[in-house]
Amino acid sequence: MSGILIFLFLLVYTSSLTKSKTPTIHHCQVESYTETINLQNCLNTPLTIETTRCRGQCYSEDFLVYDWQYAPTHYRHKHHRQCCSPKHTKPHEIQIICENKNPRTIQYRIVTQCECKLCNDRCME
Repeated sequence: MSGILIFLFLLVYTSSLTKSKTPTIHHCQVESYTETINLQNCLNTPLTIETTRCRGQCYSEDFLVYDWQYAPTHYRHKHHRQCCSPKHTKPHEIQIICENKNPRTIQYRIVTQCECKLCNDRCME
């Protein structure tokens, strides 16, 4: 009976250790953030705007494959990497009044939806 209790204790203890060491994964999603921009010939102080971006993790893997043309070992790593990227954006604009009293329109795009998609060469080694 005491052997069963010890086994159950170790099972629960090991399970709780595994759970506590698991990192939190933030999936690819839209995130709001504050951006500071400088407007030359308009404002002497930086302008702060609220906008959005994509942020989070996507599935990627690296695995060894046999390639008879690849010398000298015939094995190479194949990469399948995905990046969290905008899927949909929409135009956004704000109106400001410059220090010289002239109006100015600032146009930019905000992200409305994100997706995981294959990275371009900048992600590859």
